[in-house]
Amino acid sequence: MSDVFARIEEQVVAIGELLERTRRYRSLAAESAELYAAVSRVTARVRRANRDARAAGPDLEALARAVESSARAVRHLLGEFHSSPTYRELLDALAREDSAASRRLVPQVFADLEPTTPAGDLYWPLGAKRGEGVLDPEAAAETVASIAREGIEPQPGPGVGADASVRPLRFFAGIAGIDAALWMIVAGERVSAPAFRAPELDEVLVYTRRLRVPFAVGLRRESPDDWLEVRAGGYEPYRERCRELLVARGVAVRDL
Repeated sequence: MSDVFARIEEQVVAIGELLERTRRYRSLAAESAELYAAVSRVTARVRRANRDARAAGPDLEALARAVESSARAVRHLLGEFHSSPTYRELLDALAREDSAASRRLVPQVFADLEPTTPAGDLYWPLGAKRGEGVLDPEAAAETVASIAREGIEPQPGPGVGADASVRPLRFFAGIAGIDAALWMIVAGERVSAPAFRAPELDEVLVYTRRLRVPFAVGLRRESPDDWLEVRAGGYEPYRERCRELLVARGVAVRDL
């Protein structure tokens, strides 16, 4: 019987991840909510059965089949959407860097976005790769030099207004609550690519393959996390070494 619970648990986790993806799409929001409610009812029955497995009896197999059916339904929903004309048209517009078509199609495809005209400072955190800790000063200088040559490139990752094929640049309107010591700072007025605001996250999403605009690098006056404070030498020497290397490369540096 534990095998049945393991099957159900595996499918419930998969459904949660799938529904997180479907909720990003405007046209799937209502169906996602209905599927989520249906899955919640089934998982509630599973929890009751788990508390009293003997009382559940052969109904466990029926519950497992119901959960697996729900997972298939969500996968089918996503597959159909990704094959839809509107979604394919958006991918084509982004690939061609057709700004007019992208501005029209992005809000048709994605939920929880509103058009915006960027203004004022936009902030993009500079961080090390996952698992590598803080960005070392030398690595930071090399990264900034690469961006100066090639532009800012979107990074993969989940979130509002994005998926595996659509990757906007995610700028923030401020730096509060984000553990990054170094930031790219771009004047919103210099951004001409299609841009949308995610109000709940205070993000500005810019839909372009590479953003080539003038920028400065912001250095936090105070350490954003305890690790930087206790590393060899402390945060201040780290910050000043970053400043030294960036200035030597002709990069404008601002204190934040």
